[in-house]
Amino acid sequence: MPATTFLFYRTFLPALSELDDAVVLSFDNKTFLRVYGTNVQGMPEHFIHSGNFFALPYSKRPELRTKERILALQERLVNAKTNGLMTLNVPVSYGLKTPIWQYDTKDRLRALEEGLKAALWAKENAKHPDLLYAGFEIGTYDDAMYIFNKASDVGLTRFAAGFGLFSRFIQFRNEDKLKQFEVLAAFNDVLNERGTIEFHVSGGSALNILELLAYANVSSADGSSAVLAGLAYGSVLTASGRSIRANKLKEWRCDCGFCSEMDKHAALKQLKSSPEARVRHNIRLVRLSEARINEALRENAMAELTERRLLEYNKKELWLCYAMIRKSKSRT
Repeated sequence: MPATTFLFYRTFLPALSELDDAVVLSFDNKTFLRVYGTNVQGMPEHFIHSGNFFALPYSKRPELRTKERILALQERLVNAKTNGLMTLNVPVSYGLKTPIWQYDTKDRLRALEEGLKAALWAKENAKHPDLLYAGFEIGTYDDAMYIFNKASDVGLTRFAAGFGLFSRFIQFRNEDKLKQFEVLAAFNDVLNERGTIEFHVSGGSALNILELLAYANVSSADGSSAVLAGLAYGSVLTASGRSIRANKLKEWRCDCGFCSEMDKHAALKQLKSSPEARVRHNIRLVRLSEARINEALRENAMAELTERRLLEYNKKELWLCYAMIRKSKSRT
């Protein structure tokens, strides 16, 4: 059945531990437990990723990222605030020069089959099998239909996919976004037939795409863009989904929970001088979007909210993504 709530997990930062909003952790995260210790009550809700294959040290030593090691380290982090564990997502290749969809079909399907084997192994060996999300790296509609149906046939009802990997490269950015929504269109087609599947989108979850994800019946997502924008790029997000360098701002008006606590001049000064202030503002905007989404889901008004926000974002490729999901919904 379609998702009735949407939850976004931001990148965990120890400096923001008091915010108590949902965070995503890598399976080998050690800082999280150092910050919270055994105080489960004070922890935020969290989703435990299987680790990015393209990040150090795993890009150099993929043997450190096995299904056995991932599950063992994930289970050290599991407690009452854990909402999910993503199983090993097997890439077609550990290189980042060729997008997933450009590899031969047999190679893509081989990687998906290995991901499915890892998920089934985890289901048999996990202490908390109810938390598992079968992780995949998927690049096309046909591949998604193949693996989602096959995973459903063996009793898996929670899926996760790594998204946005090639959006960081300008030559692939627009096509990557469309490929992500091909996968989500396939998910909706399988959802229409199977009726009881959850989907977690990992990465690729910028502010201006959250409504689209919820419209596509995604139940949860994680992403680092709000944090990276503030820390690495010195940028702040706007309500219209734009990312602007803070040092280029001449004036500032914002009603988010962070900026509204001070006058507009003080807020502007904070955003220009403090990376932490930028991250706090960016996260607040994401949470405002999340709240609007969940209100729309409760009122069965997700299509209307998505269309309204897409008019504000004013990006052609986002409308193309919307059209794909709308078409898949019409096949119900």
